[in-house]
Amino acid sequence: MDDLEQQKLNALAEFAAGAGHEINNPLAIIGGRAQLLLREIEHPEHRRQLGVIVAQVKRAYEMIADIRFFARPPMPEWVPFNMCDEFFTLVEEQLPLMAEAGVSFHLDIAVVDDPRVDDPMLDNPMVESDPVLLHVAASVLCTNAREAVQRTGGNVWLCLCRKENVWEISVQDDGPGVSEETRSLIFDPYYSGREAGRGLGFGLPKAWRIMQLLGGSIRYDHHAEQQGGTFVLTLPAQ
Repeated sequence: MDDLEQQKLNALAEFAAGAGHEINNPLAIIGGRAQLLLREIEHPEHRRQLGVIVAQVKRAYEMIADIRFFARPPMPEWVPFNMCDEFFTLVEEQLPLMAEAGVSFHLDIAVVDDPRVDDPMLDNPMVESDPVLLHVAASVLCTNAREAVQRTGGNVWLCLCRKENVWEISVQDDGPGVSEETRSLIFDPYYSGREAGRGLGFGLPKAWRIMQLLGGSIRYDHHAEQQGGTFVLTLPAQ
C-alpha cells in the first residue's frame, strides 16, 4: 500500500470515527423511540411503518460500522481450522436467509484435478488463517448475491474448491451482473455508485480488505454467455 492510499485510509478512519459519534447518537434516539412506539401501537400499517424506520436505523449503523472496519480492521488471529467445517457453518447460516428471500440456494464441494494428491479435501482440509474474518468476507459475497436475485427469485451457488495450493470459496448468482464500466470500481471504497438490483456499498471493499489481510485475494468473474457473475475468495492452502 503506497503513502497516498494510507493517507486516504487514515482520513477515512477519522471521518468514520467522527461520523459514528455524531450520527449514532441521533440514530439511537430515533431507533429507541420507534421501538417504544412499536410496543404501544397496534394498528398494522403504523407498525409496518415503524418497522421500516427501525430497519433503516439498523442499516445506517451497519454502514458506519463497515466504513470503520474498512479503514481500521482488526488484525487477524491466526489459528488452524478445517475449511470444510467453516464452509458448512457458512451454509447453515445462509440457508434460512436464502429461503426467506425466495432464493434457490445450491451447494457444491469440488476438487480440481491435482495429480500429486489423491483426495486433497480429505488429506489436508486444514488451513492457518483467521476463520472469523474469512467468514465475514464470505458472508458479504452471499449477501451481495442474495440481494441481486431476491426480487426475481433467482439462484445462488456456493462452492468450496481446492486447487493445488489454494482454497477457493465462490459465490455465483444469475442476477443482473456487474456492468463493464463498474467492474474496475467494485472493490473501491471511494466509489459510491449502486446498480439496479445489486447493492455495492462497503460490503465488497470490506471483503477485499479482509482478503488482503489474510494474504488471499478476491475477484469477480463475469459470465459473458449467461446472466450474473461469480465472486471468488482465494486463500493459500497448507
